[in-house]
Amino acid sequence: MDTSILLPVESPRVNYLNATHGVKSWLLTKDHKRIALLYLASVSMFFFLGGIYAMFIRLELLTPQGDLVQSHTYNKLFTQHGIIMIFFFLIPSIPAVLGNFLVPIMIGAKDLAFPKLNLLSWYIYSLGGIFTLWALLNGGIDTGWTFYAPYSTTFSNTYVVAAGLGIFINGFSSILTGLNFIVTIHTMRAPGMTWFRMPLFMWSM
Repeated sequence: MDTSILLPVESPRVNYLNATHGVKSWLLTKDHKRIALLYLASVSMFFFLGGIYAMFIRLELLTPQGDLVQSHTYNKLFTQHGIIMIFFFLIPSIPAVLGNFLVPIMIGAKDLAFPKLNLLSWYIYSLGGIFTLWALLNGGIDTGWTFYAPYSTTFSNTYVVAAGLGIFINGFSSILTGLNFIVTIHTMRAPGMTWFRMPLFMWSM
């Protein structure tokens, strides 16, 4: 006689990854953890794209001659590497990814104060990235990533205005994310989580 004990089959725990399925559930999500992963995918894409520009820059600098690209192309590579890495990787990476994921968890809140605004900020970030990539792919920019005059004025014949518009749009994403963090940390802390009991990461956000 079989004396083995039949154990009940446990259903998998529902979490932010398997609560809902499909592309639509990700693109319309209001879950702060999923939005953090959307940001992670986006900034990683820009990081690798900026890394490709850096690779071409380093390959060109192996020799004094312009044997890989000409000087005007090198200036564009240098500028576009800076724009991508500063405005679309360095600035949004820590607050948008780690902040979105950890802020509600570390203060004991269920989500950020404005979940829809949080998702909107990712779409604005993506829109700014599309504008900037369009400028880079349609002739590029050779002003240096700081856009100093006179290189960025009417003397430039590259896509300075389009790139500047993309960066300007991207700035609204950071503003909305920061506003969301301020309201969340100020109004949604768990009972007993005073200002001076908050982790330092919250203060940095």
